[in-house]
Amino acid sequence: MFTAAVVLGSTALASPTSCIDDPRVASAWRVLRTLNCERCHGRDYDGLAAPSVVAYARMQSREGFVRVLLEGDPSRGMPGYRANPLVSENVEGIYRYFLGRANGTIRRDDRPRSHGGASEP
Repeated sequence: MFTAAVVLGSTALASPTSCIDDPRVASAWRVLRTLNCERCHGRDYDGLAAPSVVAYARMQSREGFVRVLLEGDPSRGMPGYRANPLVSENVEGIYRYFLGRANGTIRRDDRPRSHGGASEP
């Protein structure tokens, strides 16, 4: 089990705070699958044609991460998602998902549980 704190910018977060079954994180995971972010960032968001989102969350402050998510980085081909309510309404969960991946509290193969308790595909 990973117990160390991860420092992002000026913020230190203890690893147990991010869980794939937290409703906001689970919702964010579903949004990422709907948007198909993996087509550029790789199946596990560890990088493909575009950089690793997991590594980016590890190196960026929350504010920097959210800024790129909402505004994009057009010079690098990253679209902004501010106008997409799936993203704009799930920003905190998306950040917490990638922070959990970055600090090891969420593994790449973790999937949120459905309301019935079974893992989703």
